[in-house]
Amino acid sequence: MRSSLTLLTLATVAVAVAAQDTSSVFDFPEYPPPLTPPPNQTIADGVALLPANETNNDPALSQAQIHFDTGRFGPSIELVHAYFNFWPTGVAVSSDGSVFTCFPRGNETFTLAKLNSSTTEAPFPSEDANTPPSFANKSNPTFSIATDKLIFVQSVVVDGRDRVWALDTGRPRINGTMLLAATPGGPKLVGYELNGTTFATITFPDSVVAADSSLNDVRFDLRGDGFAYISDSSMQRPGIVVVNLKTGESWRHLDGHPSVSPQAGFIPFHNGIPTYLHPPTPPNAITFFNRFAVDAIALSDDGEFLYYAPLAGRQLWRVPTSVLKVQPSSTNPGAAVLAQQAVQSMGDTGSHADGLETDDQGFIYLSAPEHNAINRFNPKTGMIEPFVRDPAIQWPDTLSVVSLQSGGNFLYFTANQLWLSPDYQNGTDLRTKPYAMFRVPIEGGRAYQT
Repeated sequence: MRSSLTLLTLATVAVAVAAQDTSSVFDFPEYPPPLTPPPNQTIADGVALLPANETNNDPALSQAQIHFDTGRFGPSIELVHAYFNFWPTGVAVSSDGSVFTCFPRGNETFTLAKLNSSTTEAPFPSEDANTPPSFANKSNPTFSIATDKLIFVQSVVVDGRDRVWALDTGRPRINGTMLLAATPGGPKLVGYELNGTTFATITFPDSVVAADSSLNDVRFDLRGDGFAYISDSSMQRPGIVVVNLKTGESWRHLDGHPSVSPQAGFIPFHNGIPTYLHPPTPPNAITFFNRFAVDAIALSDDGEFLYYAPLAGRQLWRVPTSVLKVQPSSTNPGAAVLAQQAVQSMGDTGSHADGLETDDQGFIYLSAPEHNAINRFNPKTGMIEPFVRDPAIQWPDTLSVVSLQSGGNFLYFTANQLWLSPDYQNGTDLRTKPYAMFRVPIEGGRAYQT
């Protein structure tokens, strides 16, 4: 039996917790000590009476307060855009509040856009820039084309100088099914001023971006010469592409390394249901969710580390950028080995991640599609911390941190219901429009990395 002093102490703590101000949206900047903040806000739990049909109309059971999952914790999400036309992947926000987004190219008429209302988008920088002469290579129909037009923008990022970068995979889908192979000159990194003026176009040799490469996400460090880091999520050749922004040279690191590769037999769960790829690839009866390699990437706020995670897996990794900046060559063959040896595991994330992002406090935000949530990695503690969870966060994809000139720091993200798309639902599209873009307030601001 506990002493009366212990019970009095617990009662005093409970009263103090109940009396504290909970108006702030930042209730858990780090894992809190017990009872601070209020547990229901931190772990998304509550108690309630069950409906009569769930208690067999038993008077005693009908008064039982049953513990349940509320589905929500953290700051309230704010819907900032509804997509009624195309389904989104990327989002990027400039300091003046301009919001840019991108769409996978199948039958979509444009792939890079700027929001022009809460429910509509306009091609960016223009309709012409989004209109290639053809998607298919007439001399070899299984291949795409080389063009200065945008083919399939997978990622859009606003850098620390408020410039817009579009990562073009160069591999459109034809009729939403066959993904064409890349042709050198099709995959590219294009930089725009906010007014739409092009200031840079960087293409890749086929030794860096092959026909079956799948460029996915990009992050920028503008210090020194300036470098871009790109994830290649191809199952055939996963790796990291590094670009020297001053010279335009590019090279690869971590090719086929376990940290960038899919986890064999990986099966994710969405809304509590296991997700497989459909239709199955012969001769297997079931194709596991294991085609997607390194996807989400983010730079630490000081630029010292590149964080990344395969989509088919639940591990977060990092590697020093100092080793990635060294170009492997015949005169320096050891550069690739040194990079592989420098990889560090940051531990289990509890969910696969489709997006990573950094703030100037050092937090690495991770989308968590399996939990309808966004968590964050705290480098100071080495722990994955809860940040925001809501049933409406249906497959959080790309994340973007912005410090607005008008005031406030926000994390923007798209929610596109990806696991309900035809690839995972036996050819049937179970998604419902509109798709969504949300934002939540955060303590830290943009990590400018300039």
